[in-house]
Amino acid sequence: MKDRKRHVLRVAQRLFIEQGFPATSIQHILDEANISKGTFYNYFKSKDDCLKAILQKSYEEAVMLRSELLTEQNKKDPSIFAEQVALRLVINREDNLLPLYEAVFYSGNRELMSFLEAHFKEELLWIAERLIDIHGEEIRPYAPDLSIMFTGMIQQYLNFSRPHNYEVIDARALVSYLVKIIDYLVAPIIQDQFAFVGSSIFQRFDIPTSDVTVTSEELIEELRQFQRECLDLSKMQLEYFSFLIEELQRTPLRPTLLNTILREFRASFMNTRWESEAKVLSTMIWKYIAQEK
Repeated sequence: MKDRKRHVLRVAQRLFIEQGFPATSIQHILDEANISKGTFYNYFKSKDDCLKAILQKSYEEAVMLRSELLTEQNKKDPSIFAEQVALRLVINREDNLLPLYEAVFYSGNRELMSFLEAHFKEELLWIAERLIDIHGEEIRPYAPDLSIMFTGMIQQYLNFSRPHNYEVIDARALVSYLVKIIDYLVAPIIQDQFAFVGSSIFQRFDIPTSDVTVTSEELIEELRQFQRECLDLSKMQLEYFSFLIEELQRTPLRPTLLNTILREFRASFMNTRWESEAKVLSTMIWKYIAQEK
């Protein structure tokens, strides 16, 4: 993603949050970002498309960080699962995305609603598979029900903790607590052999797949451009750039090693002016790794 497009997304996100999505016009974004209408439409088909790009960027970041958390870890460890789930809640809060999600829900916009619905379905599928990782194949017929219960409990606690109702809940503490509640439910559900919706519900999910792909050549050029823009790089950061460029030229890729170095690469830019760019680039590389598996 080019610098100017990232700039437009940051400006649009701030305006959507400050003014509200319905009250923010494309002209507001053009004025604040100091770009022409042609430049905006070169990046986005519409204001809705711009909002989708903001939410998609956050979603992909959460997916990447979740994948990294599981690298070289025991996938049966419930504490790792709890941290993975909490990650997305933390990102949504830190990026102040909740008002944007609410704007979509109350907008009645079918395209935006379908977009978020696809994310919700993917989340249910992912949680169900992670519960199977932890509790074994015997819960597969009941995993969809447990996934729906789990996400439903999280949502209701978050609703209850809204500022006008109660103090803000610690996301990690909440998820850890609810993971234990789900753990208590597993044995009786297996014993009763009863599922309310069952696995057939997932077979009816129609989740659109993205046709947007990225090439290793594009990523290498992005890395080189980013390296040229960064000032005062440390010796270790220079080594990260060299390693990533070299690894992206390999066939086949070494996903585990790449993910490990990618995590260190991103961490090296924490609390610097380049943190956001490093995060976006890391997400792009992670998508490429997942795409090539």
